Amino acid sequence: MKPIVAAAALLLSVWSGHAVAADGTEAGANLRVIATNVKSDQGRLLVWVYDKKDDWLSDRYRTQKSVVIAGNRVNDTVTVELLLPEGEYALSIYQDENSNGKLESNFIGLPKEPAGLSNNLRPKFGPPKFRNAAFTVTVGTVVEQKIELQ
Repeated sequence: MKPIVAAAALLLSVWSGHAVAADGTEAGANLRVIATNVKSDQGRLLVWVYDKKDDWLSDRYRTQKSVVIAGNRVNDTVTVELLLPEGEYALSIYQDENSNGKLESNFIGLPKEPAGLSNNLRPKFGPPKFRNAAFTVTVGTVVEQKIELQ
């Protein structure tokens, strides 16, 4: 019976994007995303996690987490916790104020809703680069990304 449980745990870990140890407990790196400058309780905070340069800022993210802001905002901050396999990642977050699941942007593609990137990256010209937003997480550690929404 144990091989069946181990196989199920392996399949679940691949499907969910989480690492699972042999004893069935989750193993991985803890990522704490601290979104600041969240000015209202409207909508949801969406966090997209990317692990490939070619997928950066596309709909091909590694994983995504959505948190209702109302009840989770302390002053102007919302904290989101994720468990990830060891590796290199970059984040894109935004406050979906109208809860439509899409980042509203203007005619030149700049966000109309509060948004931010890992490493608190603020690109000056052109789209942000994955390498500038990337950071590494290691199993057994807690990595914090403090991102100010603009």
